[in-house]
Amino acid sequence: MKIGMVTACYKPVINGVTRMVALYKEVLEELGHEVTVFTLGEPDPAGEDTNVVRSPAIPLGKTGYYATFGYNREARERLREMDIIHCHHLLMSVEMAHRYGQCPIVYTNHTRYDLYTGAYIPLPQPAADAIMRQIWPEFTDYCDVIITPSASVRDVMRDFGVRRPIRVIPNGIALEPFWHPPAPRSRASLGIPAEAIVAVYAGRLATEKSVARLLEQFALAREVEPALHLLLIGHGPAEADLRQQAAQLGVEDAVHFAGSVPYEEVGNYLAATDFFVTASVSEVHPLTVIEAMAAGLPVAAVSSPGIVDTVEHGRTGFLSSSPAGLDAAMIALAANASRRKEMGCTARNASSRYDIRKTVAETVELYEELRRTRPDLAREREHGRWASGAASPLVEQLARLLRPPERSDGG
Repeated sequence: MKIGMVTACYKPVINGVTRMVALYKEVLEELGHEVTVFTLGEPDPAGEDTNVVRSPAIPLGKTGYYATFGYNREARERLREMDIIHCHHLLMSVEMAHRYGQCPIVYTNHTRYDLYTGAYIPLPQPAADAIMRQIWPEFTDYCDVIITPSASVRDVMRDFGVRRPIRVIPNGIALEPFWHPPAPRSRASLGIPAEAIVAVYAGRLATEKSVARLLEQFALAREVEPALHLLLIGHGPAEADLRQQAAQLGVEDAVHFAGSVPYEEVGNYLAATDFFVTASVSEVHPLTVIEAMAAGLPVAAVSSPGIVDTVEHGRTGFLSSSPAGLDAAMIALAANASRRKEMGCTARNASSRYDIRKTVAETVELYEELRRTRPDLAREREHGRWASGAASPLVEQLARLLRPPERSDGG
């Protein structure tokens, strides 16, 4: 089967979507399928994977993402050869696949776009939600089936008016590097005291991940458990502010910034910690939480879509009802070593259902079903059509929201 993976970003960074695409490509190729990644931007200076086709595009600041109005000739021609096209971003992916492909289109929703929109556009959350109620259904109408990694995110998309069929297929990971890390790091090598109780967060240090809230809650938890330390794995635009915040909170000696860590090393770092913590509520089915569970770590997190599908409160971790209660979840894990160990064992066992080979097998079954039934041929919007109005709903929504109110005096 010829499978096209379409993504707006394909770089060797700690980025969940990039990791998923690269891992799916690897496993699908092991199964004998031919996988081509269609992406945007400049070639990877470290060298490209095989079968990666990049089209020129404009970088969107320092986000690692790009924007373009169309693909280059090579990408257009190769997309027409695909048996299945699987898209991994909404705006620079699904419409392109519809425009250039001649086969069924699958779209995996990796992101809570409603929450990201509110975080990055200076609009109140209700206004951001109004935009997404137009955009999410409009763009997903270009695909034939949507995959959501969790049932709760499926429900969110339905609430936002998404109309296309939705299948729930969990995210998968390669379990072995977390079950049996090849070179576990020592606490001394990370500058952490041997007697410390170590919470760990892995991911982007960015606004939408609520790491500032995590630091606030960590400082409160440390007042009760002075042995508590926090290891932050990853980098991002908020790092300098977070360092300053840690100093202002008086916990700079207990917060350790590991920086960007090669993905193959993450399991080694997790081995030096006691539990995983995140304050993010913008996840769909977080890979970092699954990886932590595979490493035998219980999880302290906020009860939210994606998290509640992964962490079982009281068995594989503790979930707080709001971000303001995350300190209590951390204290509950820090205060009882035997409970941490028991929960960690349960979490590790639970992680087996996220074996990448299981989730890829489910995905291939969906591909084969779509090849048999060809729902793309009955699509209201025909293959190969330029969606000239695809961005108009967003433009119109923004215009309505940003237009100044009319004055009653006629001025």
